[in-house]
Amino acid sequence: MKTRLNKAIILSIFLLLALQSRSQSNLFNCEHSREFASHLFNTAQYNLALHELERVNYLCEPDSSSLLLLLKTYRKTGHNLSAFQFFDKYNFETLNQLNPDFRQEYIRLLMTEKQYSNVQQLITKGFDFKDKQAYQIGTMLLLEQWNDAFLLAQKTDSNQGIKLAGVKQIAIQSHLAKRKSPFLATLMSVVLPGSGKMYSGFWADGAMSLLFTASSAFFAYRAFDKYGTQKVYPWIAGGIAISYYTANIYGGNRAAILYNNNLNHSFIHETEHYLYADY
Repeated sequence: MKTRLNKAIILSIFLLLALQSRSQSNLFNCEHSREFASHLFNTAQYNLALHELERVNYLCEPDSSSLLLLLKTYRKTGHNLSAFQFFDKYNFETLNQLNPDFRQEYIRLLMTEKQYSNVQQLITKGFDFKDKQAYQIGTMLLLEQWNDAFLLAQKTDSNQGIKLAGVKQIAIQSHLAKRKSPFLATLMSVVLPGSGKMYSGFWADGAMSLLFTASSAFFAYRAFDKYGTQKVYPWIAGGIAISYYTANIYGGNRAAILYNNNLNHSFIHETEHYLYADY
């Protein structure tokens, strides 16, 4: 009786171990691995998802969903070169025949690498993907092609999506924005020190330039009037006055350029906000 009981216990243990082993095996099969990798991606655990997806795509049967998720994970983790290696296998014709989600991911990859000119070339060739018009106008804005972006925006219907409506509005605003003329700012600084900076919106800097230039010129005049041209001090004072005046002219020119750069960067930042919103 005791022997039979021992045999039953041993058999039960073996059955439990077998069931546990099978359960663990099922846990790591392809289906469960794909689900686990998708969970890691959806919870923004991209580095962990990357390792899991690479294992799935290497060991399991080819699956377009897992492959697309792997390409997205490459982009999320900054392994863009690995993603490009997949797309580099295709020429334009075969690339344009890929699943729409893969074509969209390719565009996102190019945008992440700031290859805006390449995106424009693909659009010109007829590459088909979601929000194509928005990207066409958007890349023009990112490349500071303000007039081209405005002309194209005038021809598009902004009711075709949030991205298109957003970049169209930016294209119109960038066209209507009043930029400063560096030449005019330079000329104003020649006539009245500090006025070029004031014209560019830098009122405090302009006032300081006027104060320093005027005061140094006054001291130079007084020095020459008092000591004449035979002393060293008047020439030193004159040199300082000329340096302030020259710096004022250069500063006026740079102030206008800085104003325009800040304005342009604000349009670029807004454009990136719309184009990269769902990345």
